[in-house]
Amino acid sequence: MTQDEHQRVQRIKEYVLARLREELGNAPRGAQAQLAKRLGVSGAHLSNMLSPNPTRQPGEDFRRKVAAHWGFSYAQMEALALGEEAPVIAPRPVGFRLGPPPINLSGVLAEYAWMPELPQDLREIVREQARLHHRFSGVDYSRDEWQRIVTGLEREVLGLLAWRAQSSTEEDPEALTRRNTTRRPRRARS
Repeated sequence: MTQDEHQRVQRIKEYVLARLREELGNAPRGAQAQLAKRLGVSGAHLSNMLSPNPTRQPGEDFRRKVAAHWGFSYAQMEALALGEEAPVIAPRPVGFRLGPPPINLSGVLAEYAWMPELPQDLREIVREQARLHHRFSGVDYSRDEWQRIVTGLEREVLGLLAWRAQSSTEEDPEALTRRNTTRRPRRARS
């Protein structure tokens, strides 16, 4: 292997490790073990690679598995790591799914009584958030627990809609004028 090839591979390894650290840094507890299982490596091996002073480096086979985990080919990951133009390979939607949701989550989503003010596109986002929660946790909770999770996600989106509505009326000059004329004058401090 030439010096240039060695440097190229080293940059790819650094990219993989940095991105994995970032991904796992924001993930819930147990995500590293779940990822190790999905990639077919031991938890200790992955932990060692991600440690500040690793004694193991990500080999090509591991890097290929990680590229597939992220949803792109090894060539695309290599290009990203090196700051090059990524080769175009059959595009995959951004929110691709690795498989069907687990049985309990599927049942809750099929029977869930959505709030009527929640638009269809936002319902789909709530569904996808629940699927992502399952993907990172690796747990198919009971139907009652999924019901609570989906309800919480739905409430967050409804809160966002209410905030947006409030923000848009605050930017409306007529709404500001109406609000300002209905306020009581302040008393002077003595």
